[in-house]
Amino acid sequence: ASFTVVIPRGGVQEGEIFLAPIPQGYTMEEVIDSPRGRWKDGTFDLFRYGIFHSHFCCALFCREIAMGQVMQRMRLSWTGSRTLGDRALNTFRTVLILVICYIIFDVSLTTYMNASIKVDNYGYYDVSDINPVVRYLQQIGGLMFTCWSIYALYKTRQNVRSEFSIPEEQCIGCEDIVCASFCGCCTVAQIARHTGDYDTHPGLFCSETGLPDHAPLAAPMTV
Repeated sequence: ASFTVVIPRGGVQEGEIFLAPIPQGYTMEEVIDSPRGRWKDGTFDLFRYGIFHSHFCCALFCREIAMGQVMQRMRLSWTGSRTLGDRALNTFRTVLILVICYIIFDVSLTTYMNASIKVDNYGYYDVSDINPVVRYLQQIGGLMFTCWSIYALYKTRQNVRSEFSIPEEQCIGCEDIVCASFCGCCTVAQIARHTGDYDTHPGLFCSETGLPDHAPLAAPMTV
């Protein structure tokens, strides 16, 4: 967050430091104290808090939900990009709606196609009655959802590294996209551990940040 101050007489130059009183009623937002310059743990330390921990289960069974919780902590948009003010408050809800809509879309089309499948006299499945348009719609929808998921995770990891000054270690120049594309579960679990103090606060399934409301976030609000 930010507030307005009065520049000292004579002005200031880049790099100079000056003191200003904190406005009455202003409260500093608590931010998580995670390591800077390195990851808190390794990419494959998924079992650090046990197999029933919320961050592991969400990353394993629905990584988009875990990613949405990290986005909310980091004040990112639903595409993983930096955003300002109130736009960052509804990121998890937006991601949740996207996931639910895609599940309904995919299940509906799958149910429709399954109903069109018949068994011939020889016991083989006859799929000739399936409308090809429905099949193409399902494939296009799946491709679009997958592309969004990979891109959003790539941008989220990139912004987490930027926030905590973590350099790339492997595949220099494309580490984020490689991790998001080929190891999404491990990647989202790692950034969830780095942006959440699970040693102090319990992980929650039904939470926009995956943490209790009083737990510090990973990035301060910007306006």
